[in-house]
Amino acid sequence: MRKIFLSLALATVFASCNSKNNLTVKLSDVGNDSIVVNVLTPDLNDLEKKETIGLKNGEGVFNFEGEKARMAIIHVNTPEGRKGLEAWLIPGVDCLLTGKTTDYKVSGCVFHTDYEAFKNTISEQEKKQKALFEEFKTKVEAGENRDSLVKIIGPAFNTLEEEIEKKKIEYIKANPTNNVSAALLVQVNNAEELITLLSTDVKNGAFSDFVAAVQKRIDTEKARKEAQKDLADGMMAPDFTLKDLDGNDLALSSLRGKYVVLDFWGSWCGWCIKGIPEMKKYYEKYSGKLEILGIDCNDTEKAWRDAIAKHQIPWKHVYNPRSSNLTTTYAIEGFPTKIIVDPQGKIVKTVVGEDPAFYTFLDELLK
Repeated sequence: MRKIFLSLALATVFASCNSKNNLTVKLSDVGNDSIVVNVLTPDLNDLEKKETIGLKNGEGVFNFEGEKARMAIIHVNTPEGRKGLEAWLIPGVDCLLTGKTTDYKVSGCVFHTDYEAFKNTISEQEKKQKALFEEFKTKVEAGENRDSLVKIIGPAFNTLEEEIEKKKIEYIKANPTNNVSAALLVQVNNAEELITLLSTDVKNGAFSDFVAAVQKRIDTEKARKEAQKDLADGMMAPDFTLKDLDGNDLALSSLRGKYVVLDFWGSWCGWCIKGIPEMKKYYEKYSGKLEILGIDCNDTEKAWRDAIAKHQIPWKHVYNPRSSNLTTTYAIEGFPTKIIVDPQGKIVKTVVGEDPAFYTFLDELLK
């Protein structure tokens, strides 16, 4: 049965918690080792801070100096491999992570109590997801085909994810004045209606950065949908200028006169990397007729450069920083996305994913 918790405004958070800003870790099954504290950005998609903390008899302290709440993932080495433990850091709150890596608890104030109680309502689904993931990993390591396993195990995993999201949505609707709702809001997909339900105290309080991250995501998605109207086949591809590998400006318009494939990719994207060998074949096959412009997405500059060197990717590349809105301009929703632009700068075709049909189309277009 899902427990409905008491509402918690920002003032209550600080009235209920002490004024320290430390995360104290006490793990009984670690010993004299070290942990890595990864503080995530409010959208939960990137690292804001990373720090290694030494442990003595399983105990160590991480100092949190932020002015707003953050989620942290604590990486701990265990005999079974590295594990990630979740902890919410709140300014003015001294947090304590105790127990074992297999069964731990974070305490500190009313928020942690309420969040822990909510997590208990989805623990069965999370255990089943973990079991599915372990089954997938074991079978892949035994030599079974990864793609086939994804088709078999993926639907069951996604069904559990839908059940978890449903419970998060139910909680937010029932507890709009509780900061736990802001912490859950950033974890759900369709949040446009939910964000309007949150109280002013939650929107403006210690968890306001999470709310702002969700609002940014909503605004970006609206802009992406609006951009799609101007990206139909036959429309002019929006021009842009980004830095190439040598640090020089490279404009899309400078490549007029050839067919150009805009390849939106990232070093983190398995399907992007998987498609590189075939892309190389076609780059060589249609040399003189075709140019490829790799547009990196969601990488650090180092990761981008390292991936190009590692995979020996021969075509032109530009670095697309996170501050850029190019993926919104081009309404990119998945990776890889390949957009074919004709010699006059008009969009010919857009293909999402690593699809053999893309290469068939290139043959028909360039033969």
